[in-house]
Amino acid sequence: MDASECPKCGYRSTGARAVKAFDISVAPGTRHYALLNSNEPPEDSESTFVQLVISETDARLACLDNEISKLREKLRPFEEERASLLSYRARNKAILSPLRRMPPETMGEIFSWTLPSVRQSWEQPNYMAGSPWVLSYTSSRWRAISLSTPPLWSRIVINYGQ
Repeated sequence: MDASECPKCGYRSTGARAVKAFDISVAPGTRHYALLNSNEPPEDSESTFVQLVISETDARLACLDNEISKLREKLRPFEEERASLLSYRARNKAILSPLRRMPPETMGEIFSWTLPSVRQSWEQPNYMAGSPWVLSYTSSRWRAISLSTPPLWSRIVINYGQ
């Protein structure tokens, strides 16, 4: 693998493995440690040091962001292939669904249990998103079953007043 070094922080990358780690430890008992663990304001000379630490940290973060970006680019084709394979697998698993083997008569009986009550039919007379309409839009098989199940179509309410 090609090795690259960040000109700002000296981070050296050999692909996915870091060679130089950034030391973020602060020795207890130092003024920097005290400032990190208190709410005290820094003196002017300490502010310069803290600004330097911030600059070095920003440079290291930039290197890490660059490396992460490269890795994401390498990862993208694998993620796309994985998503495609998951979709393909799901479509193939659907072929084995027990619902596909259920007899049309049983499906028709189940469909008839989805019908609204007489009262619901009168309260929502033009409800096209409910049963039996929605059953005929689900798939070609469900459409054939629903159209060949007369009880589904024996009561259709049409309100001319609306």
